[in-house]
Amino acid sequence: VLFRSMELAAAIIANIVSNPGHWELAAIDKEGNCMHSSFAILQLMQLLSLVTPQCQVSVLQILYGIASSPKASEQVAAQIKSTDGIRTIIQFLERSETELRIVALKLTRVLSERCGTELLEELRHRNKLAFLTGRLQDHNSTTGERSDASCILANLPLSENEVREVLGPNFLKWTVITLKEQRISNGRTLRSSTCMAEGLLGLLLHFAKCTDPQTLSWVKENRLMAIFRDQLGILSQPRCKQLAVLGLKHLSALGKVLVSDEDSEISPPQGFCFPVVFMCGRATPEPLTCPIHNAPCEEDIQLCLLRSDCIKPLIDLLFDEQTEVQIAVVEALSTLIPDPSPFHRRAIDELDRLGVVDAVINLFIDVRPGELQEKTIWMVERSLRGENTSQRVALNQSLVRALGEALKHGNTNTRALAQDALTYLKQISGASGKIISGPIRLRR
Repeated sequence: VLFRSMELAAAIIANIVSNPGHWELAAIDKEGNCMHSSFAILQLMQLLSLVTPQCQVSVLQILYGIASSPKASEQVAAQIKSTDGIRTIIQFLERSETELRIVALKLTRVLSERCGTELLEELRHRNKLAFLTGRLQDHNSTTGERSDASCILANLPLSENEVREVLGPNFLKWTVITLKEQRISNGRTLRSSTCMAEGLLGLLLHFAKCTDPQTLSWVKENRLMAIFRDQLGILSQPRCKQLAVLGLKHLSALGKVLVSDEDSEISPPQGFCFPVVFMCGRATPEPLTCPIHNAPCEEDIQLCLLRSDCIKPLIDLLFDEQTEVQIAVVEALSTLIPDPSPFHRRAIDELDRLGVVDAVINLFIDVRPGELQEKTIWMVERSLRGENTSQRVALNQSLVRALGEALKHGNTNTRALAQDALTYLKQISGASGKIISGPIRLRR
């Protein structure tokens, strides 16, 4: 009777906390403890080892419910971590009872967003990483199990060695194929598969961040840049869009240091040209050179946003409703701006021609002080180093005012960049004619 009463009580509480509500602030005892207090979390964790499997399901559902609450998630994750609860929870991942295993995976997914490092340590210690990859690829697993497993793996700070050894080339190929299968005939993503798509994109991001030659060869073979680019036209969820853009950012940055075995056999040129030749490949006069990298960037091999037709999709996302997406886009576009060199002007002129400069300036004019402003003003300042661009926008008073506001209200780095940008504009403003006001019309 006691166990039945506990099962019923736990099931009722699990139902209450399954959605955000007044329970988040309500007291559960005379001392004023709430559901996400350290006292409540400790009691729930201790209860897991004392009750029946059915009651364990409800207790884990309670933990999942309060850990999913926006108001409580951070505190709950910290409490579970401090009570050694991660070790307790992952013991349920391989339980034979399906319902128990499913809710344990859901809870682990939520915790992976806050306690990725600690969770990875426990999974390593118990050799459970392979279990997660197996669960993800097992078609006998439920859709929820596979989605949760993908998100857990995506949230873990895997080392490059783990990406190679635990995931590997076959897993990468499987992930690419599975991500493509998330689409339906009208080009949209199934609503029920959003979590899965987020996890798969996060898994591809692990590969995109790797710098070792072996993993880079897998990345090129599977054309990850095209995969991320194509997802931008399909995805609607902000987190998925952010992950796809971050993938492009990392691949574009890696493209600057990627060199094939054939290129390495060639004697490297000296002087200013060497970094660019190393970035884009063989130094040869025959092929047309990429205006961004000033060297041949072969579309199917090299990791170049321009040659892979990624720039317009990124520009289209600059004015996304979510700041996190905008920041990722600016970071990705920033990889197109080379360090100061004899080729800097050509690259800026090309970005200007493509509409990147105007789009970034218009965004900068609109943004408030913060991370997005700081990242955007870096691009503005670098763009103004191009003579043609600086002459064209020198008398745009909206830009000048925005730079002045950044100089007043920005952080130290933003103020320094604003000062430099204003200096460039001041140097050539006297030679310009009609004053421009308002946003710049994007040239497409």
